[in-house]
Amino acid sequence: MIGSGIPCPCCGVKLNVNMDFIIENPIAACPNCSSVMKFPVNNELLQEYKEAKLQIENIKKTMKSFK
Repeated sequence: MIGSGIPCPCCGVKLNVNMDFIIENPIAACPNCSSVMKFPVNNELLQEYKEAKLQIENIKKTMKSFK
């Protein structure tokens, strides 16, 4: 999982977050110390990320049809 070892900037606890979580929750609170974190997202990169995920899902569906 990408980003699973990102520590909280305040308390240092490892946050179990990935790119999907950050995109869906650009503002989140640490479950340990409740500090609020804002993850800025570039709209152009966000669109490219969504397109790439869609392509990956389509490839997965194609691979399943070959089995």
